[in-house]
Amino acid sequence: MMYILRSRINLGTWAVFIVLVILILQNFLSQDVSISRLPIYGGLNLSDPAKNEIWGASKLIIFLPTAIFWFLDWRRALWKAVAISNIVLTLDLLMSTALLVLNLSNQLPNQESSLIRDTLLVLVINLVVFSLWYWIIDSPKLRRGTPREDEPWDFLFPQRINSISGYKDWIPNYLDYFFLAFTASFTFGPADTLPISARAKILMMMQICISVVNIVVLAGYALTGL
Repeated sequence: MMYILRSRINLGTWAVFIVLVILILQNFLSQDVSISRLPIYGGLNLSDPAKNEIWGASKLIIFLPTAIFWFLDWRRALWKAVAISNIVLTLDLLMSTALLVLNLSNQLPNQESSLIRDTLLVLVINLVVFSLWYWIIDSPKLRRGTPREDEPWDFLFPQRINSISGYKDWIPNYLDYFFLAFTASFTFGPADTLPISARAKILMMMQICISVVNIVVLAGYALTGL
């Protein structure tokens, strides 16, 4: 068993860990910003906690193939499963962001601390979700040995266009994409790295919009609390 676990410590392991982190963070969101608040259960007479548990179980079921493919070391299938899981997590993030805005106008005094916590959690989830997207679409390590290997870059890192001492054979790692997502979240745009493909630009616009909404919601809490 230990040999199997050691042999699975690769890029896929890190991706699975990131997906788990996002799932855990979303689990800490309150029911006020969960899918249980949306009328998508076909009129079923379910309580909000029950709806929330159903959605949480659905995300775990969607994540299950990711864990299975990681254990079996089916790397191509694993990355497809990671992408599918991240699509679901991104949809959850978009719904939570929309509900934060709706709750801003309806907040009660005893809900203020809960909604501020939710806003901060969504900010962090936004950062991690899109750092994973950037890594999936652009990483040379993930493209290696696949039909995507010769595709153009999605992001123009400075090390890719300049001759910098010590960076001759440099390739980006997850931390580089995390930093890219971090700067996009808090500067509302790229810093030293530019999106150059259409999909990279679309993803970055989505991330920036979510980040702007969360900052506006936080400002709204501050103003209404004055």
